[in-house]
Amino acid sequence: MEQPQNQDLIQYTGQDHEEIYSYIYELSKRDYRGTQVRIFARRSISVLVLMLSAAGVFFTAFYFLFLQNSIETLRKEILQYRGSMDVLNSEIARLEESETEYKQKLREYQDTFSKMKIENGHILDFDLSEEVQKNISSVDALESEYRNITRGNTTFREVALTFDLGTGEDLPYVTTIMKRFGVRATIFISNEMSSDSYGSLFSERNLLYLSKLSQIGCEFGNHTWSHYNLKYSLYETSKRKRLELSFISDNVLEEVAIEREFARVKDHFQRETGIELEPFWRAPYGAIDHRILVTAARAGYPNHVLWSANREGPLDFFDYVKKRMVWVKEKKTADLVLQRNPFYFSSQEMLTRLKRWEEIDPNGFNGAIAISHLGTGRKTDKIIHILPEFISHFQARGYHFVLVSELLNDVQDH
Repeated sequence: MEQPQNQDLIQYTGQDHEEIYSYIYELSKRDYRGTQVRIFARRSISVLVLMLSAAGVFFTAFYFLFLQNSIETLRKEILQYRGSMDVLNSEIARLEESETEYKQKLREYQDTFSKMKIENGHILDFDLSEEVQKNISSVDALESEYRNITRGNTTFREVALTFDLGTGEDLPYVTTIMKRFGVRATIFISNEMSSDSYGSLFSERNLLYLSKLSQIGCEFGNHTWSHYNLKYSLYETSKRKRLELSFISDNVLEEVAIEREFARVKDHFQRETGIELEPFWRAPYGAIDHRILVTAARAGYPNHVLWSANREGPLDFFDYVKKRMVWVKEKKTADLVLQRNPFYFSSQEMLTRLKRWEEIDPNGFNGAIAISHLGTGRKTDKIIHILPEFISHFQARGYHFVLVSELLNDVQDH
């Protein structure tokens, strides 16, 4: 016989039917309430699921209908703000760089003002000592071999007549004399000023006669473009003096500037005449030192041609000296006294001096280098006019006028 499943029924077996039914009723109520709870729970869950689904559908629709545009707008704004931030960062970097530049400029201005000499609000001078010393140190690092030529081979009776171009005023006269006596000379070319549009090398007449001198066998060396005193221009520390004196460069002459002084002459002269310069040069005013000579050698001019000298003085015609009298300060009284200029010679005095120069020199005129000019500020009793007497006198004494390049070799060139 199958056993009853409900243990509660077992204990009531054999009792009153009323109590059993009552008990069964209570059990049924309890089961019914449990069933109702489960049904409510299922319905509640279903409703909750339905509400969540509805909410999901609502928010999905809301997103597509409203939020998507807002989010896209927000995304664009974010990108715009990001771009603005990039621009702002770039501007900040630029301002920081500008700040660094301004600080550097400020230091430069402070350094500049510290070198100025100012009185009553006026700038009197500017000290270039630091710039000059820096440039000197740079030049001192350069190396190159050079020759400073003051005399040629003294074995032969040969003398070199050399001319610095100057204004070129006397070119026609000198050309005529050279042709008449069959004499050749070495001529040192310069524009005589720093201009790019006027000067001795912009004169068509000068270029024409220089070409004629080339045709009769004259040679040409470099005398620098601006005719600056190179030594003075290298060392002068006063900006005021540089601006006041025309024979000094306005700025400190660096190696590149000196090289350009040579290149401008070479390029312009060759372009206008077709004539190439020899590797000889002569410093304006004869102002040289080791630094100048090294720099010139590096620029392609290792041979500096000065002029000869002995106890009589330099073999210079002094044709550029135009003042007969000069004011001289006496040592004892410090008074200014007008005296005869010791470097002023009349044309006949110079001819006498040149003859005396040859007489007292142990080698006479052998290998000597003489200097004259093709146009100076002297307008009366010009020394250049003694050339016929000078040439004929020394030719009669057995001398031959040759080029500097010939004076330096070991052969007789006549």
